Amino acid sequence: PAAEVPHMKRLATHACGVLVASALTLFSVSGAADGLSFAPGDVFISLEPGPVQWWKADGTLNRVLVGTVPGTGEGMGFDVSGNLYVTRWCLDPWCSPTGNTVEMFNVKGESMGPVGSGYDCNPHAIVFDVTNTAYIGQAGCTGAIMKVPPGQDRNPTIFRVAAEYQGSFWIDLAPDRCTMFYTSYGPSVKRFDVCAGVQLADFNAAPVPGGVAHDVRVLPDGGVIVATGAVISRLDSNGVLSATYSVPGEPSYWAGVELADGGSFWAANYESSRVHKFDLATGQLVATIDAHTPPHTVVAVRVKK
Repeated sequence: PAAEVPHMKRLATHACGVLVASALTLFSVSGAADGLSFAPGDVFISLEPGPVQWWKADGTLNRVLVGTVPGTGEGMGFDVSGNLYVTRWCLDPWCSPTGNTVEMFNVKGESMGPVGSGYDCNPHAIVFDVTNTAYIGQAGCTGAIMKVPPGQDRNPTIFRVAAEYQGSFWIDLAPDRCTMFYTSYGPSVKRFDVCAGVQLADFNAAPVPGGVAHDVRVLPDGGVIVATGAVISRLDSNGVLSATYSVPGEPSYWAGVELADGGSFWAANYESSRVHKFDLATGQLVATIDAHTPPHTVVAVRVKK
């Protein structure tokens, strides 16, 4: 149920020693531009009440996608055709009949309803590989990761991954298409080999700052960016903490992260309901999207490639 959504369990404050931002562009809701189809560079923000904000690459709010499937708005992912998928948690204690599924929006932002079947409970993250095979991380029940090749949604492969507190909470697939990085609302960035079906050693060399790992994205150099509540953390290819990022003076609880162009990334602040773009190398804050929604609303951010 929504009252138990893990994003709401703990709030964190800024840690010391972060890379400090200097420049800021604030994207506002005014001046919205029309857009008929998803385009490269567009930014999508999932809101916990359910809708998804669709922002154009120039920083204007295009429109809000309101789904037809009840349930909270959690993680998101694009398939190879550019359709958007949003994971839905249930709204009642028994996960029936609301939520506990994945909703698909076509490239024009139109809801195509629920997709897939066999979800345990509370699917939370979804990624696609280049073959259009979907992987769904589940936060509740067994916490298993589901592998769904095209056309096989009725017979998914189930990976019973090691969990900490919330199953396979957030996931991202490495370029080798075998190593699945995932977090479980604990202090670790975990890994599972989805080709061999075996658990791998944790990636992080030490517990992440803040002690709670959320969204994770694999970097081209083999490291990762991971939202860790109080800050966003960068781990190098050996799993060693190499940098942290935050916004001075802004109450923060970082939940979602997404890689962007030009060596930058977006990060969603669940506490402030703002989404910030950072330069990966310098930590400079280069842009901000204000969702203009209450605190504890913004969950995930994804960029159409």
